[in-house]
Amino acid sequence: MYVSVYSTHQDISKKELQNKVVVVIDTLRATSTIVTALAQGCHQIFPVSTFNEAKILSSSWPKQDIILGGEYKGYRFAQFLFGNSPCEYTKEVVQGKTLFLVTTNGTVALQKATSATKVIVASLLNGRAVADYLAHLDPAQVVFVCAGTQGQFCLEDTITAGKIIYHLSEKEEVEGDELAIAALQLYQLNRYQLMDLMKLTDHGQRLIEQGFEKDLAYCLREDIFPLLPHLTFSRIRLMEQRVITGMNDKVLHKHSSRQTS
Repeated sequence: MYVSVYSTHQDISKKELQNKVVVVIDTLRATSTIVTALAQGCHQIFPVSTFNEAKILSSSWPKQDIILGGEYKGYRFAQFLFGNSPCEYTKEVVQGKTLFLVTTNGTVALQKATSATKVIVASLLNGRAVADYLAHLDPAQVVFVCAGTQGQFCLEDTITAGKIIYHLSEKEEVEGDELAIAALQLYQLNRYQLMDLMKLTDHGQRLIEQGFEKDLAYCLREDIFPLLPHLTFSRIRLMEQRVITGMNDKVLHKHSSRQTS
């Protein structure tokens, strides 16, 4: 399996993602919020790129069935009840609802990936499950699209890609481009000090200044949700549990066969 990592979604075009298996990452905070909301019972999520798009798309839905959430540069839209904090999306808020989510970087990256064959939503919260699924799928190539921060490289997304590559390499022979190699090294060197590292970054410092230090700590937790959100027909839903169960059995069998060979 060959792995490519793009440090921002601006580095790759929608056309280049056609017929690819794509993993989209926006650790702080869009994909962490998506994983959390679905884990808490949200029915489905529409990732949208603008406030107006969210309002228009949601207008045909019964108001009691939807949630509008979003932010621009970290701050919640005044017209929305919810922002981009994963801690806001509790079971009481989201269960059975459809979420229309707008974010500065993550949902834009997800919209760009709609041309891909498969699109998996990844964060540190579900990184191992994503690696297990990729090992089960065993494509020739996987493309990791990091959302980045306003067109710039960010450590947290690349480290999340490195975590997934790390767990994937435990099960598969993996080759990658230079950023994939760097991502793996970044994760291995910093996996036990992620919070200290993130406090040194512009993004981490900005979240703390905006009052979101709790979000920062939460988004850096690893593997608390063995879930696979995937994007199909412009909406994100969870992969069925029977698929995950069968996938895990196959991966375990494949891994044991590799160890004994």
